[in-house]
Amino acid sequence: MNKCCAKTVNKITLLSVILAIVVAVSIVITAIFGVNFAATVNDNQTLTVTVNRYFYDNQLDKLESACDEEFAKQGLSVQYAYKGEMSGDECEIVYVFDKGANLTDAKAALKTAFAAKTADGGEWDGAFIEVATGKEVVETKIPVAYVVRAAIAVAVFAVLAFIYVALRYRLYMGLTTATSALLAAIVSAAVILLARIPVTTAMLYAVVVSSMLAAVFVMLTMNKLRANMDETDAEEKIISSIATKEIAAITAALGVALVLVGAIATWTVRWFAVCALIALLVAALIGLCFAPAMYLPLQKAADKKAANRTKSGYVGAVSEEKTAE
Repeated sequence: MNKCCAKTVNKITLLSVILAIVVAVSIVITAIFGVNFAATVNDNQTLTVTVNRYFYDNQLDKLESACDEEFAKQGLSVQYAYKGEMSGDECEIVYVFDKGANLTDAKAALKTAFAAKTADGGEWDGAFIEVATGKEVVETKIPVAYVVRAAIAVAVFAVLAFIYVALRYRLYMGLTTATSALLAAIVSAAVILLARIPVTTAMLYAVVVSSMLAAVFVMLTMNKLRANMDETDAEEKIISSIATKEIAAITAALGVALVLVGAIATWTVRWFAVCALIALLVAALIGLCFAPAMYLPLQKAADKKAANRTKSGYVGAVSEEKTAE
């Protein structure tokens, strides 16, 4: 993998332009079409079927089949459904539809069908079934305070990463780490919005984690760079110090975990897993490609400064012991 990184380590301008284009296109597309919010945070219409507990526990499958058949007849598409067991003898299934769906005919047809089935001598004799419709209007899809807190969290983490790396290694190493942490969060958010993935508040967690992972990946490389400080060629030193194996191992392990979570979870959790996977891949690319490319000119500038200092003739103060001799 270091051979691939060798092709990008001196391409900081190209990488910067590519990332800038991705962010710019994402901003334009989002400004035109808006954010693709998930159904759980959108205005919608609901159809609620309330049944008694005995029927709910023993013949729920038949009830769901009857509802699905009627929705298909009416050409209605269920965005998602959830079930609830309330106190007492009542339980319910809530079907959620787009805010523009017309549920009048479906409600009337289901009421008629259920009335026939629950009548004396009917298939579901003794069952209690009610059908009701409603509207849910979301006043705030994602509170602005959530976005502000996420941005503050990323900024604070980037500052802390800068201070830690700058004090432990070098100032320009800290600058590279902090920039990578900020860029990972920005690019992750841009890619998620550009891909039109349904957005919930969980997307903000993925963005913040991307920033943290990018900082970790860069610090792994910085640790190797400090061990290779004696090498004279800056480009070769950076290429040989990129923590490709460590970054690849962490990315693979977390990626497999996210794929498994997405495979067995509900659609809400599944979309979060997709956002987290994108954030993970962005952090890995920042750590493998952008951070080394950004570090190279900073290292060369530091080496040039050190060389100029040596050429000036300054050799340090003469110790008192040597003066006495």
